[in-house]
Amino acid sequence: MANPPFLNLVPMLMCEDVQASIRFYTDMLGFEVTGRMDDVGATGFASLRNGKAAVMLASPAYIPQGKKVDGCFPQSNYYFYVADAEELRQSIVDKGWEATECVDRFYDIKEFELVDPDGHVLVFGQDLTP
Repeated sequence: MANPPFLNLVPMLMCEDVQASIRFYTDMLGFEVTGRMDDVGATGFASLRNGKAAVMLASPAYIPQGKKVDGCFPQSNYYFYVADAEELRQSIVDKGWEATECVDRFYDIKEFELVDPDGHVLVFGQDLTP
């Protein structure tokens, strides 16, 4: 029997301060809060969305402690496809947040990166193919 199809994938990012992360994702990146529970875990929980992109923000006490590999939590980069990388990057920099310069990659994507308040690496890419 085949597995049923997956419907979506939404990263759940562990945050030291969910409330501060909500402000970052809404103020810097234009996400909207679609759900929140401020009284769970250490500092709350929230679901956010910007277009088709979604993230969940959770405080470490909200879910069981993640497993470590070689004494560290596994690290991932979170990739967001955007309509205009230059415009988004400029908007973020204008608000006082550090971001790398945009780079046109050999795979026809214009990208830049930033690190959110909890150390998550966020990569933003704009498809350059005609």
